[in-house]
Amino acid sequence: MSANWRRLLIFSFYVAFCCAVIASAQTTVHSARYFHQVAISPNGNRVAWVEPAAVEAGAGEGTAIYVQDLKSPSARPQRISAANGKVQSESVAWAPDSKRLAFLSNADSSGQAELYVADAGGGNLHKLTSLKGFLSDPAWSPDGKTLAILFTENADRAAGPLQPMTPEIGVVESKIYEQRLTVVDVASGNVRQCSPADMYVYEYDWSPDSKSFAIVAAHGAGDSNWYVARLYTLGFAEAKLTEVYKPHWQIADPRWSPDGSSIAFIEGLMSDEGSTGGDIFVVPASGGNARNVTPGIAASPNGVFWTSSARILFTENIDSESGISAVELASGKISKLWSEPETLAV
Repeated sequence: MSANWRRLLIFSFYVAFCCAVIASAQTTVHSARYFHQVAISPNGNRVAWVEPAAVEAGAGEGTAIYVQDLKSPSARPQRISAANGKVQSESVAWAPDSKRLAFLSNADSSGQAELYVADAGGGNLHKLTSLKGFLSDPAWSPDGKTLAILFTENADRAAGPLQPMTPEIGVVESKIYEQRLTVVDVASGNVRQCSPADMYVYEYDWSPDSKSFAIVAAHGAGDSNWYVARLYTLGFAEAKLTEVYKPHWQIADPRWSPDGSSIAFIEGLMSDEGSTGGDIFVVPASGGNARNVTPGIAASPNGVFWTSSARILFTENIDSESGISAVELASGKISKLWSEPETLAV
């Protein structure tokens, strides 16, 4: 199964899963279960999710990861966890071969998350990193040899402009914590920070050949520079940084095309990091003119998923509704696939 169809399958299951949760919540508030994340395996045989561990008697107030074998729906979900109690386990990422899971957990220390890898069946669990700082957004390379994360070294709080500020002690503005793209070799556990030390990386995507990244980043402090971030490519081996696009507004959600020739992203007058909306643009991965592929659309796209190098599936806000549409890049034709007065998170 190709990477683009894996993404489509993941997204399709996520929509179905969210609809099921909403339906169960309508029965009674007390019976509702809250899912923080859902991720289906690339081969479509298993689904993993994150939910409060308190649903199990005596499990504490943390979160836990569960895996269900979709070929045996009557089987009990397998819990994938580094520990019990108030441990926070989250940010699930499936390996391309569907045999392993990566995730973040603070099992060793309540104040420090680390990167873990486990077999899909729950065995062979091991901690891959021993870092100090804030980790987020793990993603496997398409060849399955490397995990990438966003890492803010020595940070004592979560990254982002909406997070509480660190109390200022000593010389004001004497320290800037940069969130850097960091890679971890799965076999050895070796860690390497790839992006420049003076640049804050907000979002990224692996290239299909595992040799580079598309990143949205800006020089300087991350809390205030989201609004001027640009699109770059970053080499994996040599860490070469190349500017691809300087936007007019804010950009988000960079996604490499399956053939590696283009990068799609969303550009618009967004208010804050994470509040994505605007139009979908496509730019050559080597740089050049970006093309708006959704001009005049009566909606605001907020998520991008390539289904082929000629077609993009996207989620959107439509007044008070959520929707899913697709755009054919050659013709510009947009097809509405689904819309309901619901909230769809991607």
